[in-house]
Amino acid sequence: MLGITRWIKTPLLLLIFGIILATHWQLDSLHLETALATAPITDGKTPTRIVSLLPSLTEILFSLNEGHRVIAVSDFDDFPPQVKTLPSVGGLITPNLETIVSLHPDLIIADKSQAINKSILKLRELGLRVEIFQITTALKFEDLYEVIHALGTILNVPNKAHAVVATMGNSLKKVTQRLNGTTPVTLYCELWSNPIIATPGASFEGHLLQLAGGKNIATSLPGRSPRISTDFLLFQDPEVILLPGGGVVQGIESPKTIASRPGWKHLQALRHNRVYTINHAYFSRHGPRSVLAVEEIARLLHPTLEWD
Repeated sequence: MLGITRWIKTPLLLLIFGIILATHWQLDSLHLETALATAPITDGKTPTRIVSLLPSLTEILFSLNEGHRVIAVSDFDDFPPQVKTLPSVGGLITPNLETIVSLHPDLIIADKSQAINKSILKLRELGLRVEIFQITTALKFEDLYEVIHALGTILNVPNKAHAVVATMGNSLKKVTQRLNGTTPVTLYCELWSNPIIATPGASFEGHLLQLAGGKNIATSLPGRSPRISTDFLLFQDPEVILLPGGGVVQGIESPKTIASRPGWKHLQALRHNRVYTINHAYFSRHGPRSVLAVEEIARLLHPTLEWD
């Protein structure tokens, strides 16, 4: 697991990170659930010095216009741009506890999957307030809205949280209304190239594909990281292939390189030039910008509709 910290460099790989850690956390669920149930230390004051250990949570804080409270982030935070000037407290799996403590935070926010290595929970033992959310394992926007509302409550800005959720909901509503009456487009969305892993249906990313008017061919496959064979893909013959960050993100092929895979040139998606690279941050990082992924994919799947 320590090697993971060397290659998680993008929001897309954060998704793989979440899948891996979720699997391990299930193996030790009893201990973890007991530890997470322990109430964090709090004096009832509204936090003003926050350390965020997950890029998605950082983005939510800034969407609430509460970014001024953030004093440090993880090595992988890159949005909004100003977070790059903040101190880093290390990686997602093993943050530097000494650095965190030295910053004197009055709130640390993390994802449940990060608690598997116990270092996050160690911060509670040191008397620091730690709030843990389920965001990498969110399955739908409603799960994400719960996190946004929870942070709004903690920061005493519930109206801002309601406004962010309302804006996201309205944006999604516009897309789904535009897609009303259309036929879902069959698609294959690749998460990893070696081995070839597809976007699972029972995932937040699968939820995005469905909302965008897509019919994910991997929905019928079991598991959180379904592997795809060429024979299966040729049999399904999707109309569209999506590559989150393809050719830019390490581990994801470009439209040009997948065309060289044996047998793939026969797929209708390649024959009709319907292989698209999509924004990996929008697609793979669960946060306010996830609505942009739905909009982007919907436009690619249904180009004949009138889009603003």
